[in-house]
Amino acid sequence: MDLTDRKILYELDQDSRQSYSAIAKSLRTSPQVIKYRVENLLASGALQCCWPMIEYRKAGYFFGLYFFKLQNMDEEAEKELFDYLNNHQFIPIIMRGEGYADLIIGICAKGIFHLRDIITELNNRFGKNFREYDTTIPIGFTQFHRSYLIDAEKKQPKEAYTAFTGADVREEALAENERKVLSMVNCNARVPLVQIARKVGISEISAKNILRRLEKSGIIQSYTILPNHVLLGKPRHRVLFKLSNLTTQKEKMLFTYCQLHPNIVHHLRVIGNWDLVLDIEVERGEPFRKIIQEMKYRFSDIIARVEPTYIYKIDQFRDIPIEYPKLNTK
Repeated sequence: MDLTDRKILYELDQDSRQSYSAIAKSLRTSPQVIKYRVENLLASGALQCCWPMIEYRKAGYFFGLYFFKLQNMDEEAEKELFDYLNNHQFIPIIMRGEGYADLIIGICAKGIFHLRDIITELNNRFGKNFREYDTTIPIGFTQFHRSYLIDAEKKQPKEAYTAFTGADVREEALAENERKVLSMVNCNARVPLVQIARKVGISEISAKNILRRLEKSGIIQSYTILPNHVLLGKPRHRVLFKLSNLTTQKEKMLFTYCQLHPNIVHHLRVIGNWDLVLDIEVERGEPFRKIIQEMKYRFSDIIARVEPTYIYKIDQFRDIPIEYPKLNTK
C-alpha cells in the first residue's frame, strides 16, 4: 500500500459510508480513482470490511467478552471450532491470538440468560479444547481514529471525535424494516441506499429516512473499518489491564492518554476479572514494548497487571449479529 491507499483508509476509518466523491475531494483526486483503489483494497484483503459501531443495548442486546486458552488442538479440531464460531449468529467477534489468550470472542446475546445458554453450549461442544477462560462484561467501548495511517497527530480531547457504545440506555422499539436496514448496514456499511430499498422492499427515500433515524437516535454511532492489520504492518494487540487505586481524575487522565496516542484505537471499560481492555495497533516487538513500558511508568500508581495478546487473525468484528443474513450484501 502506498500513501494514497493509507489516506483512503484513514478517510474510511473516520466515516466508511462517505461517498467516493467526498473522499476524492479530501484527497484532491477523482472519484473514479478512489473507487478503483477501494475495490483493490477490498479485493486484496487489506480492507476486510466496513462496519458500523452500533449501540447494542439500544438494539436489545447484551454483550460478553471471553478470553480462552486452548488445549488438545490439532488441525481438525481447530477447523471444527472455528467453523462453529464463524457460523454462530450471536458470536460477532472472533479473534485468534498468541500470548495471554489463544482465542477471543464476543457474544452478543438477547439477554444475560441467553448469554449463559450460548457459553454453556460452547462448553458442551468444545470444553475438552478449553484449558481455561476469563469473562468480562463491557461497560463502555470507545473508538479512536487511526491517525497512525497518515502519521497525523490526534486532536485535543475537546475537539476529537470518538464513537461510544455500551452506555446504560434503554432498548428502543424498532420496526421490522428498521431492523432490516440496520442488518444490511451492519453487514456492509457502504451498501448503497438503492440496494437497501430494493432488498427491503421500500422506497429509497424511506431507506434514507430510516438510516437517518438510526443515526440520530444513537443506535448507529459511527461507520468505520476493519483493516488487515498484518498487511498494514501494524498488527493489533489486545491488552488486558488490572487497575488499582483508581479515582475519577486518574481514570480521566488515562482515558485522555489513550485518546491522544496514535496507536491506541479502542478503549473498553469492563467489569469482571479485568478493568480495562485496549486495542493497540503497532509493530510487534520493541515498538509495542515501548508503549506498554511508557504506560507502566506514567500510570504506575494505578496499573497493577498487564496481559497482552497478539492478534494474528480477525475472523469477525462487529457489535451485533447480522439479523437478516438473507439480506447479506457482502
